[in-house]
Amino acid sequence: MVNDELIKRVSETIRSKGRVVAFSGAGISKESGVSTYREPGGLWDRFPEGSSGGILAVLANHPEQGREIFLSFLETIKQAKPNPGHLALVDLEKMGYLEAVVTQNVDNLHIEAGNSRVFELHGNLMRLKCLRCGQCRKYEREEFFTMMEGIVGTMERVTMEDIFSQLPECSCGGSSRLDFVGFGESVQQLDEARFQAQTCNVMLILGTSGVVYPAATVPAAAKSKGAFVIEINPNRTDLTAQADIFLQGQTGKILPRIVDSLK
Repeated sequence: MVNDELIKRVSETIRSKGRVVAFSGAGISKESGVSTYREPGGLWDRFPEGSSGGILAVLANHPEQGREIFLSFLETIKQAKPNPGHLALVDLEKMGYLEAVVTQNVDNLHIEAGNSRVFELHGNLMRLKCLRCGQCRKYEREEFFTMMEGIVGTMERVTMEDIFSQLPECSCGGSSRLDFVGFGESVQQLDEARFQAQTCNVMLILGTSGVVYPAATVPAAAKSKGAFVIEINPNRTDLTAQADIFLQGQTGKILPRIVDSLK
């Protein structure tokens, strides 16, 4: 249990320094019911063959189970809702402290919670990108899941290529793909994320193991420019050495306490 004195110290730091940027990972979504990739029961555990290549490789190696795998994945995201950690970040933005959220998550929960400036390093599952012109189309939650369940539910054999082949065409006539970043693909908005990190006064590290690169370089960019780094995680991570304060626990329990202290 993080004591009140440490919460007070963090809130006083945020109040005095301002310009906060949050860097979030799978742990904050786990608190909304989205299992992390590497935890027991996750894709890495259930489908070790090809799992090091992410869900693209899992589907490629298990096309006979592809429908079950992908529909299960969709259902998990569909049931997820913003949790108190997400909502506390919205409060920090409304109070004028939080400048931006940089996230490795593709589940859209930061945006659904209400944060207005979200940089999505690994893309967004609920967005399609045209392979010809690069135009993106964002779907509302219900519309997206209805479309995807309709596509995957009729397939006997499911790989990501099979799914992409059934997605709506772009207005230019080009084919579309889900706009998330698979293993080995280039991350998105990295320059913007690093700029936010290099110009912030306080960086919050939230629910990330710090082992996925190049995303994990973002906190170092903040630290290199003198930012005060606060980490909130259930366990120490590869990023803890960069933290000025480490708060051990769940984001959804600790961040609301910080917000209450600021109020």
